[in-house]
Amino acid sequence: MPLLRRLNQAEIRDRNSGVAHPPNRLSGGEKFQASLALALALAELHSRSGPALGSLFLDEGFAALDTTALDSALEVLRSQANGNRLVMVISHLHAVAEAVDDVLLVERTPAGSSARWLTPAQRDELAQADLVSGLQVLAR
Repeated sequence: MPLLRRLNQAEIRDRNSGVAHPPNRLSGGEKFQASLALALALAELHSRSGPALGSLFLDEGFAALDTTALDSALEVLRSQANGNRLVMVISHLHAVAEAVDDVLLVERTPAGSSARWLTPAQRDELAQADLVSGLQVLAR
């Protein structure tokens, strides 16, 4: 059976309720969590049958997660990075930048894009600015 057809027949089972859903019924955050779990499982399977995968790249998806799910996903990624794996994350969420050690900030400028590595203090300042602006919006 071709792999694509098998993936289309996949189900996502809720551990708490035992209810199975087709992937197209998942919310954005649930789809991201399922994709992350699948990517990590495939990396683990590959490492068991061949050379270990030394890196993992994730592009976006974090904005669809609530605070609890975001913390959980970041904890999983931290554990992957602690296991001698390079984990690279592309995200617009400054909360993600706050949770990682090395942050490369890419900004759009009139002349094009610029990129710079942030110090831990700059990273924390960026996250603090988000918090303050969010609180100001809530106060309105």
